[in-house]
Amino acid sequence: MLKEHHIPVTRTARYYTLGELTDNTKEIWIVLHGHRQLAGKFILQFEELANSGSLLYAPEGLMRLYVKGDHGDVGASWMTKEDRESDIKDYVNYLDRLFFDEIEPKAKLNKININALGFSQGAATLSRWLTLGRAKVNKSIFWCGSMAHDLNYADYPEFRQTEIHQVFASNDPYYKSDFPESQIQLLKNAGFQPKSFIFDGGHEINVELMKKAGIV
Repeated sequence: MLKEHHIPVTRTARYYTLGELTDNTKEIWIVLHGHRQLAGKFILQFEELANSGSLLYAPEGLMRLYVKGDHGDVGASWMTKEDRESDIKDYVNYLDRLFFDEIEPKAKLNKININALGFSQGAATLSRWLTLGRAKVNKSIFWCGSMAHDLNYADYPEFRQTEIHQVFASNDPYYKSDFPESQIQLLKNAGFQPKSFIFDGGHEINVELMKKAGIV
């Protein structure tokens, strides 16, 4: 008889940093990449923040895959539909470990805020981490991505302690025209008051757009 089993294992996770922690560091940013992206490339889109006094962390999804076919460029993913509950548990534990071992101690020592941003698939990842995990951030940004659809956000009142931003693109090829409103209502129906912004463009992110959205 076929039976499915699970066994916890220790594995090595990769993350990148950009910027240095100094007496003049303004804030810490945690940026979560999208599907088939690599953290080392993704974090470079925020170089302007590092140059202006922020310290950035970019954790990488625990699964890697070829971007096209079976060779060539490689990207990472946070999860797939296969054995998703195990993958979610693993990345929540991973992000919590990074947060409490590396990030929060630095923020407390220097008395600075911690912000977290999830782009594309990273948005759903961020929403699960901040509800199912133990980390608390000052500001959370969900950019061109869906909040996790299988959570009842009203069950997580501590999530209200973070300033929530939802950012959408006017011409995002991955979502229908009613997507922004549905995402905003998802949180409002749970008692949240997210700040929302729609920019002219496609499935993209950069610091200039973050400025237009009033996030930095």
